[in-house]
Amino acid sequence: MPRVPYDLESRRPYLEPLFSDAEYDRRAAALRSAMEREGMDALCVFANAAAPSAIAYLTNYAPAFGSAFCVLRGDGTMTVVTDAVLHGEPMHSMIWMCRVPDVRVALGPVYGGAPDEVAVLTADAVGPARRVGLAGAAALPHGLYAALAARLSALSPADYILAGIRLEKSDEEIAAMRRAGEIADEGMRAVLGSLEAGVEETALAAAAVQRIHALGAREAFATCVVAGEQAGLKHGMPRRRALRDGESVFIDLGAAYRGYASDLSRCTAVGGARGRARDLLAIGAELYEAGLRAMRAGSTIDDVSQALLSVVRGTRYEPYYCAGGFGHGIGMSVIEVPGLFAGNTAELRPRMTVAYEPMVVVEGLGTGVVEDTLLITETGFERLTNHPVITWS
Repeated sequence: MPRVPYDLESRRPYLEPLFSDAEYDRRAAALRSAMEREGMDALCVFANAAAPSAIAYLTNYAPAFGSAFCVLRGDGTMTVVTDAVLHGEPMHSMIWMCRVPDVRVALGPVYGGAPDEVAVLTADAVGPARRVGLAGAAALPHGLYAALAARLSALSPADYILAGIRLEKSDEEIAAMRRAGEIADEGMRAVLGSLEAGVEETALAAAAVQRIHALGAREAFATCVVAGEQAGLKHGMPRRRALRDGESVFIDLGAAYRGYASDLSRCTAVGGARGRARDLLAIGAELYEAGLRAMRAGSTIDDVSQALLSVVRGTRYEPYYCAGGFGHGIGMSVIEVPGLFAGNTAELRPRMTVAYEPMVVVEGLGTGVVEDTLLITETGFERLTNHPVITWS
């Protein structure tokens, strides 16, 4: 027996729900309805530290390491099974954040447990259900999948069910994302307020991170501030490298608030933009505005793509425009469906949230991109990140 008990009553004094009971109940009810439509008796949802959001979405608990399953049965009852425990003590491992009464713990291989015990316990939790869906299979290690499949003969893919439920955000989710956007804006102000020749990239990234944490959030992903030739590769890790006058700078950051993310990018030039660097920044801003004019419920993602292509077609920037991806869905995960890319006929719908980032990337020169987190509304869109678009003089 663990020294520290982890039954629900023992967890309750420490349990800090990120959302209301009504919100968690809404999510479970929507998922049950979708399961019923698909003829599923139970659903197994897998998550781990690299991709914890599927479990957190349903249970308020995000595994910080190890593996976790949530079993949702047709009668609405849930079981959480995890081997994400330290020292053999579940209450040392944030399991106290789980709102589900039935939590079953496997020690896992680090503490002498069987490597597949978490999957075996999950199969037991499914019980007599015959038609069982599996969400999160892409992240599921083969050994755990094999142990699960050996005991549940009718496993069927179900990622699309959970993704469909998460696609349109509730009022509580939108409120969290608005705050995440506000905090990201403050992080960007911290970077641009300190940006000048001689300042190191790592110092600028640290300024953003400090501001994000000071406002009660955390990084949604590793903050990126890169300058010079590396700015022409878009993403990168900040270096102990001092900025130089006249060079391009690419900045990408986000805040995670109550588990929901924002994503914000701006580009600039040290000491003012001149020549080719200025032209690149201008085309990035022009692209951004052109796509926004097509960004509304009822439009397809390809409709937005065509508006973007019309800006660069026949210009010297056409070869450098990234038609293959101008953004992505965002929510509890930084990258979710839908993908924003040319040819995607998926329709934009109210309450969808996307990170919109049409870009021209010129190796050796820099990146021309403006990225904001957007909420699709009945009449168009709402910017959830609101930093000024023009960041250069």
